[in-house]
Amino acid sequence: MSRSASSIVHYVVLGNLLAAVISARGADPTFATLAQPGDARCLVVTADQPTLLERRGAAELAQVISRDSGVQVTTLAWSSLPSPVPPQKTIILVGTPQTSTLIAQLANGPSAGLGNLPLLGADGYVVQTLVHDGQRYLVIAGKSARAVYYGAIYASEQIVLPDPTGSGAVLVAPTSVTRTPAMRERAPYLLNLSGRGPEFGLEHWKVVLDGLARESHNRVYFWWQSLYKPRDFPDRRNLDGGVERIAMTNADVNSLARYAHSLGMEFLIGGGAFSWGGAAALIKEHPETKAVDAVGMCPSHPTAQDLQLRFSLEMLDVIHEADGIWFEPRDEHGECRCDVCQQPVDKFGSKQYGQSEMTFLKNFCKALWLKRPGAQIAWLVELYKPSKMHSEDPAYFARLREIDDPRLRWIVVWGAWQLPGPGGTYLPAAYFSRNNIWWSKPYASSLDTIRQEIFLAAQRGFVGYAPAFEPCFGVDYHGLSIPYPTDKLPYELTSYAFREFCWDPAQTLAQFRARMRNRYCGPSGSLQLVEDLIFLRAFAIRGTWNQNTSNMLTRMAGEMVGYDGKPLANTTVAGALKAAKAYNEADRKITYARLTRELQALRMVLARDLPLLVQVENRCREFAAIGSPREMKTARMCLEFIDHTHRLLRKSGFTTVKQVDEALAGIATRSTQAPCR
Repeated sequence: MSRSASSIVHYVVLGNLLAAVISARGADPTFATLAQPGDARCLVVTADQPTLLERRGAAELAQVISRDSGVQVTTLAWSSLPSPVPPQKTIILVGTPQTSTLIAQLANGPSAGLGNLPLLGADGYVVQTLVHDGQRYLVIAGKSARAVYYGAIYASEQIVLPDPTGSGAVLVAPTSVTRTPAMRERAPYLLNLSGRGPEFGLEHWKVVLDGLARESHNRVYFWWQSLYKPRDFPDRRNLDGGVERIAMTNADVNSLARYAHSLGMEFLIGGGAFSWGGAAALIKEHPETKAVDAVGMCPSHPTAQDLQLRFSLEMLDVIHEADGIWFEPRDEHGECRCDVCQQPVDKFGSKQYGQSEMTFLKNFCKALWLKRPGAQIAWLVELYKPSKMHSEDPAYFARLREIDDPRLRWIVVWGAWQLPGPGGTYLPAAYFSRNNIWWSKPYASSLDTIRQEIFLAAQRGFVGYAPAFEPCFGVDYHGLSIPYPTDKLPYELTSYAFREFCWDPAQTLAQFRARMRNRYCGPSGSLQLVEDLIFLRAFAIRGTWNQNTSNMLTRMAGEMVGYDGKPLANTTVAGALKAAKAYNEADRKITYARLTRELQALRMVLARDLPLLVQVENRCREFAAIGSPREMKTARMCLEFIDHTHRLLRKSGFTTVKQVDEALAGIATRSTQAPCR
């Protein structure tokens, strides 16, 4: 293993080695039986005043043990422990050195197991079995409440396990695990501007954040600028479908930020810079020279710079609970084409456009940090070679490199592992900053692609990863659901894979499958059910991020929504063909091509995938009836996904290959006919 690869293996599992040694000697490898039919043999214990996340971690462990054993296990505070503790009981202690004197005592011991705690960051945790004063303990501890929660979730999946022999007992082997994440920042980019997103209220977003926190996300980039109601500026929000669709108020966003903090998350609000609504909607042109063009404000114009700065500072004054702000510049829309922005600044292709963006960012950083020294800032770095967006702009990245501050993150998008450096020579992103965040769309990627991207980001020194969370925008099976169901396929497996690879990107897919088996089925559970779970997710995301099975089925069933949150019109074949009669020839061809592509994908689903789905369905019905508790839960999740797929197929009006072939033949006939005059 190379030095760079070995450096990101962040945890050791000594308990497994110890268990193997004991087993080889012929002894019982079990440290303790936590529960068995008719007998709860553990006590799940928190501090006397636990935080929300410590309570949730303890509740998760108790619920999992109860589910897997059929015996009720409850949680209690340390001061409520019986004295003496019955000798057959194992104490599962959850907490931090600050909340538990015993954990603090053990943390001050030798630097192994719980002795590692003082050396860990805010997210690292230790799971250890030990005997103290004659009492058996399973301790889950971290330096922060969120680390304790992460450790409890991991322990409930990988440490506290059903007896492989099927006795109904729940066991724990001798264990000493120290775990820290390779990706220090795991920060979803919440595109709540699209689809039904603006209709999510405070309680809906809390449900989403709960799902994100469970998979160890510790920062949120929350799009708010386009939905923000200004205090001192004119309210010129122009949301598709009307501003009445915006369910969240400014006060609600403050409440959501506080809730995020209770989940151990930083909460940054943001949106566009010089575009994407917000400040860009407030001016149309300036009397001296144009300050806006078709896509946004000119970053070189003093009025635009001043407006964007003041508007953003005001938004942070109003949403005062937010930890900071992030910006997505207008780059995706294209450069400003004015004479000032297009002025060359070197012989390598750099222009004033990029210099003006960096000037704004520098001025904003100084202004914000003067008011709020601890505020966090993030900026999307949009390098896109097809449009030459910053791809021939070394002067832009020279200015970027001048800002070296841990309060500023660079969110690198569109797969830009390297950036143009001096003389236009491309260099690794780490050359420019050690505060880079990788961004992509894991919801549209295979499990192995997720693994490879995170592994590469870790090797190349990225401090974190920002997964796009974009309901109604990309791969989406549940576009009409409010709130978005983070506990359903395909997202449920996406978020779990993202979490596990962010913590341990050096693991192989085979190792990940082994962890999946424990989480979803138990240590002796069905390997086939693990493969079925992977198959269902792969089926849903097959294709590109915006042309895939999920989008095809939801569109043809009339359940794909537009930016206005309403189902798209003319999604059925009959409706689209009828509407196409009024189109010009070019638009008719586009419509026929889209319908042909979607029907061909649908034909593949009916001819190839549906028989496989039926096989999975039959297996899952059996597991849901007679499987282990973990298998039952997983089987029900798979059956819900399959039932939803069947419903979409019925709603599309196509349930046989013959129907699809007839529709394809009809489109082919129309495509060859001369347009009506």
